[in-house]
Amino acid sequence: MRFILVNGRTPRPQSLCVLCCRPIGGSYLREIETRLSYCDHACYSDHCRRAVLALERHHIAQWSRVGAPAVI
Repeated sequence: MRFILVNGRTPRPQSLCVLCCRPIGGSYLREIETRLSYCDHACYSDHCRRAVLALERHHIAQWSRVGAPAVI
């Protein structure tokens, strides 16, 4: 995932962090592809970690339906 680190500027109109719903302050991260805003690096990295877990679960669920062994 690619992102932009913004310092010294608040978004217009006032936005909330996608993950924790805190107001975006003077520095934040914005994901390039989705244009979603995160209040800090911790929320962005947590979002990325959750996305990877969701993909892993989807992979396991698909293989269990086919009957093949699930390997992570």
